[in-house]
Amino acid sequence: MKSNDLVKRMLSANMNGKRILVFGAHPDDIEFGCGPFLIDAAEQGAHLEWNVLSRGEAGTQGDAKTREAEARAAAALANADIRFPETKGDTQIRADREMVLLAASAIRRFKPHYVLAPTGHLNQHPDHRETSLLVRDAFRLARYGKTPGLEDFEPHSSQLILFYEITSGATEDSGLTPFLLDVSGHIDKWTTLMNCHASQVANMDYVELQLAKARALGIQAGVGAALRLYSEGPLLLSSVNALSGLRGQRF
Repeated sequence: MKSNDLVKRMLSANMNGKRILVFGAHPDDIEFGCGPFLIDAAEQGAHLEWNVLSRGEAGTQGDAKTREAEARAAAALANADIRFPETKGDTQIRADREMVLLAASAIRRFKPHYVLAPTGHLNQHPDHRETSLLVRDAFRLARYGKTPGLEDFEPHSSQLILFYEITSGATEDSGLTPFLLDVSGHIDKWTTLMNCHASQVANMDYVELQLAKARALGIQAGVGAALRLYSEGPLLLSSVNALSGLRGQRF
């Protein structure tokens, strides 16, 4: 895999005022999956909204009230607005028409420049996979002018959809293109953000799992820590000048 900081180069200089809409299946998915990306963006003036599609009702640890409160605390720390759309709940998320229209409505309402969702590979919690699928469909339907069920909102075409890992990475046949983002300067705040979910980290060291992965990816890229994200395909450079911020692996 070739690693680079293409998206950081593309976004960092012009993040002020950008709108980022993030979807997660469970109350902690966003923070663990792409927390440092969002911390970086918020510090540069981006406006964040998180849409969490369940309250973790079926989880082994914690209850819905506790987990919602933890997610709200994390969102406040990240300077993000947070919403819990009405769905069938934990373990019942499906990429059906109702859920796709719900996500597309959120996109049309918030009018984000960038949309983030989990990767959709099979070997993970089914809610993650279904959330990935429904957001990918919603990303397209949101821009189609005469989509039935979306008449209350103006069409909106977002600039980019990106995918984040929650557990393992995407498979080679997923159609996604991986890239690395240098997050070395955001590890402390990311750790604090993840630790907001005390009901979850008390049972298993999820925080160290994410940090260890970030350190390993960082070694590959020659930085302290890196976050792996994915695009739907090759990313477009606006000119050869953008090459000045790119580099490959350091070994």
